[in-house]
Amino acid sequence: MKPLRFVLAPKVVVFTFVSLIFFQVCASAQSTTFALLTAKNESIANPPAKSFNAQIKQLKQDQLLFQLLVENPGNERLTLYIKDKFNNTLHREALPATVKFEGRYNLQSLEDGDYVFEIRNGKNIMMEKSLSITTQTQVNRNVSVN
Repeated sequence: MKPLRFVLAPKVVVFTFVSLIFFQVCASAQSTTFALLTAKNESIANPPAKSFNAQIKQLKQDQLLFQLLVENPGNERLTLYIKDKFNNTLHREALPATVKFEGRYNLQSLEDGDYVFEIRNGKNIMMEKSLSITTQTQVNRNVSVN
């Protein structure tokens, strides 16, 4: 029986040693980051987002003419929606995939209320600007005595 112990003992020792080394190597491999999205490589995986900018300007104070300016450096496919306060789409337009877009919109025919200019990239809302149209009437009564 003694010779059998000496034969099995080295195998057990080697197996135990290999097992401990294996688990140590696995544990050290998990602590080291091998992923692409590390702080050093983040600029490669996620390039900085190009700035999207959109503005709406009223051309004349007493008119309902609006100018839409869109800066789209990514040349993304965008869609413009003009909606009322009940979220009904009054106007839908696919904007050209250019760096700069300028459009003019006449809202003279719309009734008083709240409206939203919304620019979307697919289902993502890129810009949302609201405006309110109100009509104010003023009565001037002049009296002159002769």
